[in-house]
Amino acid sequence: MPEISSYAVVERGAELADDVRIGPFSFIGPKVHLGAGCVIDNNVSITGRTTLAAKNHVFPMTVVGAPPPDSTGQGQCVIAQANDIREHVTIYAGVERPTRIGSDNLIMIGCQIGPGATIGSHGIFANCTHVGPCAHVEDYVRTSAFPVVDSGVRVGAYTFVAGYTGIDQDAPPYAMVQGLPFRVRGVNTNNLHRCGFGEDDISALKRAFRELYNGSGARPNPAALERLRINPNLNPHVRRLVEAIRSAKPAKGGGDG
Repeated sequence: MPEISSYAVVERGAELADDVRIGPFSFIGPKVHLGAGCVIDNNVSITGRTTLAAKNHVFPMTVVGAPPPDSTGQGQCVIAQANDIREHVTIYAGVERPTRIGSDNLIMIGCQIGPGATIGSHGIFANCTHVGPCAHVEDYVRTSAFPVVDSGVRVGAYTFVAGYTGIDQDAPPYAMVQGLPFRVRGVNTNNLHRCGFGEDDISALKRAFRELYNGSGARPNPAALERLRINPNLNPHVRRLVEAIRSAKPAKGGGDG
């Protein structure tokens, strides 16, 4: 049987695995599903059509599955397994499309995930990271405190987003980005090492970044991008970088990113 505090409210219709634990003064809505091993601390609200897979830990004062501010209807939120969702986080449910979060993420204090956003797996999101509606943050992304990812934009895999950075257009994978508008500062070498990338791959990415950005950190050089695109022997990770840059959306405000 689930371990539910006598001070918690679990609405009829909610589905809870047998070993779920729910702390005092938490609210679980009628269309919520909590998988095996989930721990819901005190003063948590989980509403809407929200599913948490196994081994998620939700810390106090967090809201998961809330409807967007401009909507009165219930949205959907789908969260995979083994995430730590820390205090005062707000995860809005998507109405037109679900809000989705992958596995093994650490979402720190005060973060906000907008409706319809997609978060990959193995991410670390520092305090007060804001991810806008329908944005897409890929796997193994790291952020420092107080960055903003604008609505509808993409942050590429393995990228580090510095504190107070504004992501107003698609950010490439493997990068370190900083500023508003953001600039590409180089390759996220430390994260790549931690994720098991070999020296050959990291060196190939460094050469590509130097060729594309030449230390300016602004828009990639179009001629360099084309040279890399037509190279038949391109490193697979560099190929992924090139494809991501070529498919990137421009800045909404017309900045040079």
